[in-house]
Amino acid sequence: MKKDKIVHIFAGAMVAAFIGLPAYLESGNLFAGLWSALTGGIIAGGVKEWCDMRTPGNKWDWLDFGCTVIGAVLVALLIVAMHYGKG
Repeated sequence: MKKDKIVHIFAGAMVAAFIGLPAYLESGNLFAGLWSALTGGIIAGGVKEWCDMRTPGNKWDWLDFGCTVIGAVLVALLIVAMHYGKG
């Protein structure tokens, strides 16, 4: 896997963690955590690719966008594990 894609996964995870984990931890609501994490990752990936598309010599890259969203999905899975792992 190219380093660029790993950076996109990491960035998506960081955005999702920064938004989704506090939403879940403050509310205890699984849906709030998941919605926040996934929405944050999707928006971050979309904004990044939109900026790339507007840069001369660059274009929208669906693989970059997908890797950013994958990072957000990983955090969403962490939130699910935290929710159901409470015992």
